[in-house]
Amino acid sequence: MKLKTFALIAASSAMTLPAFAADYDLTATDTLFGTGVSNTASLSYSVNGTDIAEMSNTVEFKVDRKVIFSVTDNHTGAEPVIVNAGDTATTIYTLQNDSNAPISFELPIPAEGTEYSYTIGSITTTVTSGTLAGSSDLIIPLGEGDLAGDSDLVEITVEITVPDNAESGSDITTSLVLVAVEPATNTEIGAAGVTIGDPIVATASTEAWDEDVIQTISIAGLLDDTSVTLTSDQAFIVSASDIALVKGVAILSDPINLTTNPKAIPGAIVEYTLTITNSGLIEATGVDLTDEVPTAFDLTDAYLEIYTLDGANIVPTIDVNKLTFTGLTIPAATDINEKSTYGETIIKFTVKLP
Repeated sequence: MKLKTFALIAASSAMTLPAFAADYDLTATDTLFGTGVSNTASLSYSVNGTDIAEMSNTVEFKVDRKVIFSVTDNHTGAEPVIVNAGDTATTIYTLQNDSNAPISFELPIPAEGTEYSYTIGSITTTVTSGTLAGSSDLIIPLGEGDLAGDSDLVEITVEITVPDNAESGSDITTSLVLVAVEPATNTEIGAAGVTIGDPIVATASTEAWDEDVIQTISIAGLLDDTSVTLTSDQAFIVSASDIALVKGVAILSDPINLTTNPKAIPGAIVEYTLTITNSGLIEATGVDLTDEVPTAFDLTDAYLEIYTLDGANIVPTIDVNKLTFTGLTIPAATDINEKSTYGETIIKFTVKLP
């Protein structure tokens, strides 16, 4: 499904925040943080025909910082998204800054097998597990949303290579963890000022407003007095062939009991059953099956062995007592959680017990 998550101040542990109403988006009436607001009142009156004017003191304050950003992924269908073994699980996240201030966002070093990429202007940056901590490649700068109501945004592509041997039904997750950091040194933000690269921290909800400093605020309920952290996840499920082989044996007849409760005595006809099951969502093709029957069986004697594939006669390759069935196709399952939907192919063959 498509995720749209608005974040301000989140817990320091990674989490995905709930969506908020569009009322919190930057609008044409939003004033940029740090803007000075100054106001002086005046009055006039008359005493005995004399006009007198009075001026109040001037009240000044700076506009505080409202930090709002969102992350939206490009997957609009139901989760999890199906991806094939050996392919690349890709999610494009749109990071959008609706704050009334420029914000930078710090990426973590991706795990082995995961790659981030993003484009600022005409320059595309790729971040891999080999990126050094503190690298500028891990910092994505975004300007404030402009006063026309538009937002500054960037697309971040997260790619994970799915192993060729990934099991069908296994889970793959593309995650994007973003920590909002200060884009520049500013001595007017907070009582002590901020330094470029510092995690953005909200003004404590218990702290009174101070007209002399720029405070950083959030939506009620999200204020945690810690760094602004947002995690978005996109779930994938691996679609692959997942083959299992089960062998069974039965006695069809013997020289004494014939077909009534036959036993495994010399001269008995033995039937082997090979059941190949595919619990994966991908059809398995080019499957080769080899069965080396006990040397007690003579595949070259007068008894005519019978070989069938799903009830139809077939001819295997025979090398002494080794049977090989080549080029088999095992259909895919339709639901990996329901065994009755698994693909199945059955090979049967009979031999005579000496």
